[in-house]
Amino acid sequence: MISTNLPKVPIEIHLRGVRIYQLIMDINQTNKPYRLGINAIVVDKDNNFLLVQKNAYKDNEWNFLGGGREEGEALEQNLFRELKEEIGTEKSDLEIIGISAHKIEYDYPADTVMKIHGGKYRGQSYDQVILKFSGDKNKLVFTPDEFRTHKWVKASELEKHLIFPSQYKNHKLAIDELMPGIIK
Repeated sequence: MISTNLPKVPIEIHLRGVRIYQLIMDINQTNKPYRLGINAIVVDKDNNFLLVQKNAYKDNEWNFLGGGREEGEALEQNLFRELKEEIGTEKSDLEIIGISAHKIEYDYPADTVMKIHGGKYRGQSYDQVILKFSGDKNKLVFTPDEFRTHKWVKASELEKHLIFPSQYKNHKLAIDELMPGIIK
């Protein structure tokens, strides 16, 4: 019988000169919660979508705004806090079109689960919210510590920008649900 009371620390194993990292952790990660968060899919009056490129991304990698939910924070509080922190926008410049039934949910890779939030979570579960931006784009202030650049793109261009595994497919589900027919 395998003991599940082993220490939860990374162990480095060497096999024929190759370093292999193995984590001794809970045998079954499914007993841990997901870290909750938000994806903010922001569209302008012409239905262009706001994409950001994080500093850590390659030149062809893009994403929507968003981030993790703080302890005790409601979905809308998470949403508007992230948008204020990341682009300096006011709640009055945004209108929620809808909250999608399609969440983005994934487990962290086994070799990194203990490095993220001390192994407290098995992965992330992000709600997808579509918002209409009616403010002045020139007043948006993108956090330079986090973002390299941003751009507004047509719905037809999203697939070539959202290239992470299942990224376009997952976001398209939310967009098709809340803005039917915009992606052809």
